[in-house]
Amino acid sequence: MTIADSAAAAAPVRKAERIGSLDILRGVAVFGILLMNISAFGLIWQAYGNPYAAGGSDPLNLSLFKGMNIGFEGTMRGIFSMLFGAGIYLMTERMEQGGAGLTTAEIHFRRMTWLMIFGVIHWSLLLWTGEILFAYSMCGMVLFALRKLAPTRQFALGIAALLVAAFWLNQDYHETVELSREAAGIEAQVAAGAEIGPEEQMTLDKWNEEVSHSIPTEESTAMFEGWHEGSYLDAVTGMWDFNVEFQWKSAPFWLLFDMMPFMLIGMALLKWDVLTAGRSLQFYAAMAAVGYAIGIPLGIYEYGLLSAGDFGPLAGAEAGRTYQFSRLAMVAGHLGLILAVVKLGLLKWLQCGLAAAGQMALTNYIGQTLICTLLFYDFGFGLYGDLERYQLYLLVATIAAAEMVFSVIWLRNFRFGPLEWVWRSLTYWKPQPMSKGGSGPVPGQMLGAT
Repeated sequence: MTIADSAAAAAPVRKAERIGSLDILRGVAVFGILLMNISAFGLIWQAYGNPYAAGGSDPLNLSLFKGMNIGFEGTMRGIFSMLFGAGIYLMTERMEQGGAGLTTAEIHFRRMTWLMIFGVIHWSLLLWTGEILFAYSMCGMVLFALRKLAPTRQFALGIAALLVAAFWLNQDYHETVELSREAAGIEAQVAAGAEIGPEEQMTLDKWNEEVSHSIPTEESTAMFEGWHEGSYLDAVTGMWDFNVEFQWKSAPFWLLFDMMPFMLIGMALLKWDVLTAGRSLQFYAAMAAVGYAIGIPLGIYEYGLLSAGDFGPLAGAEAGRTYQFSRLAMVAGHLGLILAVVKLGLLKWLQCGLAAAGQMALTNYIGQTLICTLLFYDFGFGLYGDLERYQLYLLVATIAAAEMVFSVIWLRNFRFGPLEWVWRSLTYWKPQPMSKGGSGPVPGQMLGAT
């Protein structure tokens, strides 16, 4: 095979090769992720997991928080991760079947390297602390070696990793209980007027740090508000240390026991024709029923623990003991429901919008950050902390509608989304044909083209 033949085999995916259900699922996930993240964009960081931190604690806002916590916490990230894993398998398999040979590995790792660079830019210069492209790129480099495993092994590895995560979180709960007891004893000594030594002070500081992750303090609130009140340069420099710590401190856990398990499961579900809407309607109905029958009661149970514990660190750690099980079940429920709708051909207009948005998911994902940065920082409209939770959710609906319309119109005229074109052009070291009037490949999918 010549170099030209290898390049042709490794070219981006053509429109006829796309799998519509994956685009629709990706569209749902990219907007679902914004639905969960919007509180961290527009409110102080702790409001993501604590409705009393900010955003309104009246019945309407509390009910909305409860619904989002039970129905969507971690699930959109789970679906996105599944699609990422499925996309890696589809892209590499297509290239290998086309005879790309070693070029497959070259293209894949170059693709993941550029995704990593995009991720670094996203959290450092575009100011989104919770971005996932950086972590996904590292997962993608490992997954290349696991893509050929039989689907039963991929599924088993994914489940095993989630079980390890559950064990880890259970241990974390016991450590948090012990730390809270020690801190309570030290606080009692301080209240009685006793002096404490360096070790006791370290324990107290550690507990106070744990508390600050879920309950706002004057110091943390001033820090978050300060980032949003200055210039763009002030925000970049002020957030740097926080962003680096967030992206790296828990990286091993997030990579090995949160994202990669779902990516492996996604590869398996693709090979079993689940994600392609290739199974029967009865299969998806049963998948939704079983998933929700397990996930919703577990989610209600976890929310009860959080509410009873005032959404503090102890309550969060206790609810985390079953988190991976409720999350996986809810992901199955959502997948079953969405794919049943696809099989039935319902809401065609919405499916069209979601598919277009999913086809341009990288552009839409980064676009959401740009919109939120403009809205919530003082060098933009300065709305940080001004909107209640229900207003933030209405904002998400507005952004989703706008991005779906934009995606549909854009793809009528162009083969790639703007950032998808940049990514592919960098990956293949050659500008990709953009206009649909020209020759060449048509759009592939974001986060693992399919």
